[in-house]
Amino acid sequence: MKFKAHDQKSKTGKNQSKAFCVRIIFGLILVIAFTFYAYIYINYKTPILMYHSFDDSRIKDFAAVSNANFYKQMKFIKEKGYKVISLNNYCQLLKDKKPISKNLVVLTIDDGYKDNLEAIEILKKFDFPATLFITVDRIGKPGFLSEKDIRLILQETKITIGSHTATHPDLPQVSDAELKNEISSPKHKLARQFTTKIETIAYPGGAYDERALKEVESAGYLCACTTNRGFSKKLNRFSLRRVKMTNRDTEFSLWSKLSGFYNFFKKPKKPY
Repeated sequence: MKFKAHDQKSKTGKNQSKAFCVRIIFGLILVIAFTFYAYIYINYKTPILMYHSFDDSRIKDFAAVSNANFYKQMKFIKEKGYKVISLNNYCQLLKDKKPISKNLVVLTIDDGYKDNLEAIEILKKFDFPATLFITVDRIGKPGFLSEKDIRLILQETKITIGSHTATHPDLPQVSDAELKNEISSPKHKLARQFTTKIETIAYPGGAYDERALKEVESAGYLCACTTNRGFSKKLNRFSLRRVKMTNRDTEFSLWSKLSGFYNFFKKPKKPY
């Protein structure tokens, strides 16, 4: 009987020890999860989604998104209660250092391809604003939006246009004089041509250097966008990092890109 009582006590002790270990492990998991969530929350930045082409034939070899999937992505954003604001408005909030809610999304489209027209109709259906970054020398060229296209877009939608430089060069590789022309001249030329204020610019390929940052600010832009390139993850309205969108972005990956988790794992590439 004594042996049985001893065995019983031993089993009880082991069970209690196991239960204690389980509680410790569970508690550690909760602490780690809370710490991770708090870090993401504190370092959260409004996602600026970056699109390019909507040509189905370019999906395999370029950052293209089919119109069908683009519609699904916009529908997801709408149904999940995100608020899409213009890049201009977002940058003004940054400049004024005003509080920014955690449910905002900014939409941008680079290069001004002709195939953007159907996607812009989708944006119109959802009543979403977006920014088209236009390369001045490509307006009206084969495969790109014409002057008439851009005028109609500005008249009939919430789309605004920004500069994508004059000729789409690799900015860190050009001379000081060329850099000034690539950044400053499109701001004034686009403004005159389309009777609209040009407040934003996107660096071609996301490439920039300290000279470009200074020139953009000196030219009077409200803000500038890169890609995933940057000197650090620190927020700078003259080198706003964006989230690359692809045709593979379904509900889960789109959620991760909108939540802030995506940026946590993406290390910034060097800007030049």
